[in-house]
Amino acid sequence: MGAAVLCFFLSLSTGFAFKTRTALHSVSSFEAFQEHYGRTLQEGSPEYALRSQLFHEQLVKVDQHNSNPKRMWDAEINHLSDRTEAELSQLLGWRGVATSRRGSTEVGEVGQHRPGNFLMQRQKEVLPEEMSWSNLSTARQEVDQGGCGSCWAIATAMVLQANAEVKGVHRTFSPQEIVDCTPNPHSCGGTGGCEGSTVELALNWISSNGLSSSEEVPYIGESQSCRAAARGTSFLGDAGVGDQSSYSDDELEHMIAIGVHKVPPGGAGSLLGLKAWERLPENKYLPLMRAVATHGPVAISVAASPWRSYGRGIFNDCSRDAVIDHAVMLIGYGKDSGYDAKYWLVKNSWGLSWGDEGNIRLMRSDTDETDQCGTDDQPEVGTGCQGGPSSVRVCGMCGILYDAVVPYF
Repeated sequence: MGAAVLCFFLSLSTGFAFKTRTALHSVSSFEAFQEHYGRTLQEGSPEYALRSQLFHEQLVKVDQHNSNPKRMWDAEINHLSDRTEAELSQLLGWRGVATSRRGSTEVGEVGQHRPGNFLMQRQKEVLPEEMSWSNLSTARQEVDQGGCGSCWAIATAMVLQANAEVKGVHRTFSPQEIVDCTPNPHSCGGTGGCEGSTVELALNWISSNGLSSSEEVPYIGESQSCRAAARGTSFLGDAGVGDQSSYSDDELEHMIAIGVHKVPPGGAGSLLGLKAWERLPENKYLPLMRAVATHGPVAISVAASPWRSYGRGIFNDCSRDAVIDHAVMLIGYGKDSGYDAKYWLVKNSWGLSWGDEGNIRLMRSDTDETDQCGTDDQPEVGTGCQGGPSSVRVCGMCGILYDAVVPYF
């Protein structure tokens, strides 16, 4: 298996912070860039020379992109503009759900779970042309990952908080406790904590063990010992696995299978109001659209490495052969009449100063599950467990249809 790639958020702060966005200015000099983003490098130092060179190289790329009159999105200078490629690779790191025996858990294969609500709905159901959950307070908050590969945990916390808010429950969920406590014995894309895991494994742990609020266990952006052990909890999960450190391939496949996973009644997870969670079918367009339209925000996986300089517009520059490497929250979809194009609306976790108030719009098409498909041939950096497959099929712009999870309150 290849080296782990972390979803670090490279900023000067290290907190999972909810802040008001400051104005984002376009800058054309490294001195102005340093002042705007609080850099304090000493001119003449090797570090200053490196960062200045990287900044100016990125400035050229931004200008070149924006000189194309047919572009659908605008690039901009942002807090990532002086980062090396190695540092940028650490910003990513969604840890996917391919098991040690195969790379797909499509319904009908071994490991099939309970039929899902959005999978079984009527195919001719009329859905609204546009839907957005951007009015939720959760969707407007700033999320700063800090120096931890925790996008999977933060996506879990955000999607729980957002869907609880949809149901009128206003509380926070601690991504730090998810980082600290979610076991990952199969090393699915990492070794757990700040070294990577999955939304599915997080929800299995939460279903049996509950979850503290962010006020109770604040985010610090480092892997810590699991404080939940003091509550007398045990890792059971939907698969009934009682040992945090070990479970079989079959148990893992059961835990991450497509379909509805019920939360044990009377357990710690149910005390949060969480009734179940569902993994949507892989690479299917309508179930994802139905989930957003009729239920609430969805935790999704994406290929985010090309997003570095995104500013606004509809992003359409992911290859069909997308490498899934990041977990985020889908908060809507719509159509832009100016571009005459459909889009997905995604909330990222790189701060509100990135993108369009922390969001990105991805190109969307009704035929994405057939016409926008390719192969992720590097699952070890985003979708692989130990001994996993060498490739997986991914569909949609930036692979958005590949893996999606919805909680039920």
